[in-house]
Amino acid sequence: MKKLSKFVGGLLGGKESNLWLPNDRPYPRLTEADAPAREGIYAVWHLGVRPQWLRVGATTDLGAAFRTLEQTPWIVTHQGNAGIYVAWGFPPATQYAGMVRHLTETLTPAFQGEVLMEDLALDAVAPAIVCALPPGTRT
Repeated sequence: MKKLSKFVGGLLGGKESNLWLPNDRPYPRLTEADAPAREGIYAVWHLGVRPQWLRVGATTDLGAAFRTLEQTPWIVTHQGNAGIYVAWGFPPATQYAGMVRHLTETLTPAFQGEVLMEDLALDAVAPAIVCALPPGTRT
């Protein structure tokens, strides 16, 4: 599993990549994210003693997906781990499946197999599309 940095770069403004938003302020906690009701990809992680990637996905409505994520048992369980954070982006829809595959294979999110109603069904055999890793990722 890939290690996470201390998220200093990611939490201080997301300058690592122009793919991931918000890039004009620190990455928000999931409960404070003001993502638009717009299609895109997202990455969710928690901090704490053992930071961990929780999920990456693509959805037709980022705002609704985040509200649903806030209430999932596996997110609620991790809320005490120094916070759940989120970043999102708006790549071309034709690249969602490949980018999510690359991110999933690289980051190995702990709850990738969980079903989230708001997530798009992606082609499981789509070739991976290498993209910038989410904030704070150490390769």
